[in-house]
Amino acid sequence: MFRAARWADARDRPHPVAADGAIDPEADPDAIVGAELRVLRSLDPDLVDLPTLEESGPLTADQVDPTLISAAIAGASAGASAVVEVSGPGATASAWAVAKAALSIVGAPVTVPTMTVAALRTAKITRSRIELYPEHLHALAQGTESPLPLTRVARRPASSRYLITSDLHRCIPGRLDWPERQGTKELYQEVLTGYADQDWNLIENGDVEDFWMVGGSTWGAVYDVAYLTGAVGPSREESRRTILREQLDRIVENNEEIYSLLRDRFCAKGRYLRTMGNHDDAYTDPKMVNYLTSAHLPGAEVVDTVLLCAQGAEPSTDISDVSAVISHGHLTDSWNGPGFAPLGRSITWLITGLDDLPKIPKAGGLPDEQGLARLLGGRARNRLITVDPRYGGNRRFDSLDEERLFSRLDACPPDSGEWPWLIFGHTHFPMLWPQNAKGNKVKYANSGCGVLDQAMTCLEWDASDEQNPLRLIIWLADPNGARRIELIPDGRTLRTA
Repeated sequence: MFRAARWADARDRPHPVAADGAIDPEADPDAIVGAELRVLRSLDPDLVDLPTLEESGPLTADQVDPTLISAAIAGASAGASAVVEVSGPGATASAWAVAKAALSIVGAPVTVPTMTVAALRTAKITRSRIELYPEHLHALAQGTESPLPLTRVARRPASSRYLITSDLHRCIPGRLDWPERQGTKELYQEVLTGYADQDWNLIENGDVEDFWMVGGSTWGAVYDVAYLTGAVGPSREESRRTILREQLDRIVENNEEIYSLLRDRFCAKGRYLRTMGNHDDAYTDPKMVNYLTSAHLPGAEVVDTVLLCAQGAEPSTDISDVSAVISHGHLTDSWNGPGFAPLGRSITWLITGLDDLPKIPKAGGLPDEQGLARLLGGRARNRLITVDPRYGGNRRFDSLDEERLFSRLDACPPDSGEWPWLIFGHTHFPMLWPQNAKGNKVKYANSGCGVLDQAMTCLEWDASDEQNPLRLIIWLADPNGARRIELIPDGRTLRTA
């Protein structure tokens, strides 16, 4: 369960959430969370079970429904730490947030049932996609037509070393600049420099630039309005493309040191690959891919899947020649998969807008069940995600049914007897050899995300160890230099090596 906490700077005082999950009474979280929950409850009274705070005493985790805590509400699971304070969104962004909230309230009688019906439909389609997923993997390996979308493939030798990151969510300046808010920009630069010095290849596995999170600044509000109004008219495609290019330019400018490093140390040496996620699905458009690779990352390649191949880079009739399949992971996501983006995007659109509402106390940091304390304390989950198959989601708003996906793969193994490694991002849950519902280990790894609180997780692929080519790493920001800690599976959890 997520904890509620005041936006505090740890340099001045301890964080109001202690390592054991207790809440500092001096932080007065009741007023903060109560105000934000009332905003959420105004959208649909049935969504929030809001206790009488005056009678209930200090707010505890079990008083907050975790399905509704997102970027609008601070905190972290047991043991969040310092966050970077950012300035307010400005009058324009706040005004637009009020308009969005009002529109959501007025439209709720229509939009809530519509989204429910949409979720039922997309969940059904996703179940069909999962059934076809084994065929999809065979088609990617063989270079033949797949029954599923997202078929752009790059093949690379499995014998090379790869740093695999994902869910970096590079943004424009403002309140929704997640890397700035979490204090990970400089950390990522430092980490990349170290791997570049050792000639590693880099795969940024989706959700790299964020085109979904809007607001947070005057330009963010302008972008939001322009993107919506650009959907109409005979020139709507080019209008949206123009808006997306401007958004990309601003993201690059806001992260110029990182892009300079990517250009000079990875792209220029042919050691950079990119997959497309849902938050950067603008790269479904070949013209947007061309703009990225010509204006900002010359030499980069954007695909949907990277295959690490044991026998060169040519298609093979046998999937046993593929050592690993690397993709963002949203293909079988009921709310965010290709063709379903409006459902996930609308949720993101609403929640991020709440953060700009005026006169609502704001809290820094991102809600993250896999908080830093859990990762470092041996309490981070290492088991497959399950969702309600009817609606394609669960109480945490997870919408990728890993349990169903790997059950399907288990039911139809390839002739070689074993599927290659599947490496995803997308969920923000780092995993390595997670357990399924039966308690069996699954040949799967997830890189987690790059927006933990002054920390990031990633994967290292090094086939020099044929039995264990993957390592799950957490990097911690430190004044004396970034610290590398390996996480290893320990049953249903992860622990530090």
